[in-house]
Amino acid sequence: MNETLPIEKLLEHSGSIYEAVVIIARRARQINERQRQLIEKEVALNNAGSNNNDDEDDFVERDYVDSQYLKLPKPTTIALQEMLEGKLSFEYIDDSE
Repeated sequence: MNETLPIEKLLEHSGSIYEAVVIIARRARQINERQRQLIEKEVALNNAGSNNNDDEDDFVERDYVDSQYLKLPKPTTIALQEMLEGKLSFEYIDDSE
């Protein structure tokens, strides 16, 4: 069963809860993109020897990719854990320069 995370733990690593949520969300998007690239690379390697390009193969490929996504840990869970462990760093870009 999942347990509730105290807000104070997030505030230890950021200035506000809103900042923490934005940081975690951005990191989760990065993780999601990397996972997608790895799965697509794996699919491309598996299909390298195949010369068939019909719709049925595309459907099977999409089904395989979807099943692989389900096996991976959730990006938001990974990003949250990284923040709590102090592994995330961030900085603000100064637009005035």
